[in-house]
Amino acid sequence: MSQVPVSLEISKQALNEMSTDKFKNDFGNLIKCRYPLFYVTTNEEKRFIQFMEHFCRVNGRECHVWNSYEGMIDQFSGSPSAGVSEDVKNNALAILDHIISQGKSYEHSKTSVDGLKGKGTKGIIFVLLDFFRFIRDDPDIERRLKSVAALNTIISVIITGPYYKATDVLENLIPVVDFPYANRNEIRHALYDVVTNIEEKIPEIRKITEEKEEVLLNSVSGLTLMEAQTAFSKSIVSTKGWHIPTILEEKRQIISKNGLLEYFDKTVDLKDVGGLKNLVGWIKKRKACFTKEAEEYGLRKPRGTMILGISGCVLGDTKIKVKKILNKGKIKIYKE
Repeated sequence: MSQVPVSLEISKQALNEMSTDKFKNDFGNLIKCRYPLFYVTTNEEKRFIQFMEHFCRVNGRECHVWNSYEGMIDQFSGSPSAGVSEDVKNNALAILDHIISQGKSYEHSKTSVDGLKGKGTKGIIFVLLDFFRFIRDDPDIERRLKSVAALNTIISVIITGPYYKATDVLENLIPVVDFPYANRNEIRHALYDVVTNIEEKIPEIRKITEEKEEVLLNSVSGLTLMEAQTAFSKSIVSTKGWHIPTILEEKRQIISKNGLLEYFDKTVDLKDVGGLKNLVGWIKKRKACFTKEAEEYGLRKPRGTMILGISGCVLGDTKIKVKKILNKGKIKIYKE
């Protein structure tokens, strides 16, 4: 939990950087409409907590974060939240009872609401980090969550988890929004955080990083912020500098953990490719799309290439069907 003072301007800048326009609209509207209960999917818990701190600072909200180990913590002070006793802080049912009690106290007391607003607080947000594990076909859990969803007050409750989870009874009561992955600017900040921490021991590392920035950022594309930081740090610790194969090996290990994807590193160069002159020509032309200049200009990066069939073979009806499908999207077809 953060206890370091952060200015309002820094929080505003961080909000713009950490979220897409769609997420800002969806998330902001739920809070503004005083929606009492919703779900945010994310596997970047630490980053989402940071987002919540910036959001609440900019929008004048209290923020209390609960987890099953520490209990309820005040996001801004880092101390246990007031009014939550030690014997109930780690009890999932008791925490919901506490939130419901708090919600009803403001729901039925205009004086309490006015007092809170008089201190510059527009509302209270409770973030339940580990609660997705308690959502199950349990009448006690379901009834309390239904009571939270029925509140009409200044309190909002956010459940987080790596995937959306609800029961048949609750799914219509808990809307869901997806927290976006870290963008390129956030990854860049993470890169230079690593540089700042090691600069005293490796004085030339900043200059080297500036020269290799593009290839370093591209090497961790698709990873979470923490995974990217880990890959950067592993390179520094292992080689005392930037070693792209080390970073890619860490990326390969991360990708292979879920068993859904298999990562293949490049083992050949374009000069080793026989034929496919149109594809090779296209790749060489589009290489410039991955530069910082192209990004600042607004040029979108190619997302991938699908190669169908064996060179020299006629695919017949299959080729026609695939062409019809691909032409529905923004995909160009090159015949070899």
